[in-house]
Amino acid sequence: MLGAFTGSSMLGLTLISTSNRLWLEFYSDAEATGEGFKLVYSSFELSHCEDPGVPQFGFKVNDQGHFSGSTITYKCDPGYTLHGSGVLKCMTGERRAWDNPLPSCIAECGGRFKGETSGRILSPGYPFPYDNNLRCTWVVEVDSGNIISLQFLAFDTEASHDILRVWDGPPENEMSLREVSGSLLPENIHSTLNMVTIQFETDFYISKSGFAIEFSMATACRDPGVPMNGSRNGDGREPGDTVTFQCDPGYELQGDVKITCIQVENRYYWQPSPPVCIAPCGGNLTGSSGFILSPNFPHPYPHSKDCDWLIAVNSDYVLSLAFISIEPNYDFLYIYDGPDSNSPLIGSFQDSKLPERIESSSNAMYLAFRSDAMPKGIFSLCFSCTFSPSHTAKLRESCFDPGNVMNGTRLGSDYKLGSTVTFYCEAGYDLQGYSTLTCIMGDDGRPGWNRGLPSCQGRVCK
Repeated sequence: MLGAFTGSSMLGLTLISTSNRLWLEFYSDAEATGEGFKLVYSSFELSHCEDPGVPQFGFKVNDQGHFSGSTITYKCDPGYTLHGSGVLKCMTGERRAWDNPLPSCIAECGGRFKGETSGRILSPGYPFPYDNNLRCTWVVEVDSGNIISLQFLAFDTEASHDILRVWDGPPENEMSLREVSGSLLPENIHSTLNMVTIQFETDFYISKSGFAIEFSMATACRDPGVPMNGSRNGDGREPGDTVTFQCDPGYELQGDVKITCIQVENRYYWQPSPPVCIAPCGGNLTGSSGFILSPNFPHPYPHSKDCDWLIAVNSDYVLSLAFISIEPNYDFLYIYDGPDSNSPLIGSFQDSKLPERIESSSNAMYLAFRSDAMPKGIFSLCFSCTFSPSHTAKLRESCFDPGNVMNGTRLGSDYKLGSTVTFYCEAGYDLQGYSTLTCIMGDDGRPGWNRGLPSCQGRVCK
């Protein structure tokens, strides 16, 4: 049947038969009548079939034309399954029609891929919302001695309710690779076996657009990647290949510097696991230059954190500290001129009130960072660049603190070259030695006092 029409639904419509005959039937009831209809027909040579179109999410592989005896071949886009005949033929004889209806392309619930080097897995109905109460299982199996990589092209499920699980091998192995839900695009997944099982379960409530996953076969260890705030040396991924890692200045390597690609039967994996680079909470620094970063830099640091750093260089040097930024509102950085918190306090710094540079009077500085108990989420915009001072050791340009004399006092606290300090004794004591010392450049090229420290001796009664 070409169609059924009533009212004015046929106005402007052209109907074409598939043969040399056309049958029309007109029915009227016992009620009201209308003006009726007028049809105009014409004949032409029977030569070809009408274009059958293209299925959604599919395409034509071959089209020989729409003449009698010709064929059209269809395939589906990656991830979709063809339902119906993939080849349509324009029939010969009295009729010009296709021998089968147009096929459809469906993203199915589950499937098995065996021996394929690459392919795509889609949530049921993708990109339209998946159904409720689903339990779909896909199995991807490649040739023995190879592994499988999964790359997520799209991902959107109801968080914590519609869950995608991935196993290394069959689920009964209990080797879970990942369990994901929500709208955040997951990172790539790499198996250690030649099989992965993917299972998708949905509940009775909200449906979303689902996911698209690309799988591919590999014959080596997965790419170990490059740690954030670090670098990698080496690109080999065959069994026995090694790669090494190092962190950017101010960061500390968590894990081993070197890892090796291992093959055990048909499994490929790195031993040990790739490391990460973190900004530590405190530490001892002895290099001539470097960086100190807030914990978790450049991300917000945790609340209620106490971090202490000691910078200690060669005794012939002092330290110069230059700030890059500090932005927390209720947290303090304390800097001491010496090896611990009992040393003289240079200053406590909060917000962005920073000096351009701080210099020590000795070869050590002690930094103490104290954050309060308030949640740091409300400061997330500020903490994208929290405090990050760099330090540099340089040759001393002043003398060391000469100290005080017992039973005496000292006048002067400037120890730079050319400066002087003067000592006085308390009543009842006499000065032994020179009262005034001058900071001069010594023969060894280092600043020093020109005389030894005097002393105050008690007077002897006669």
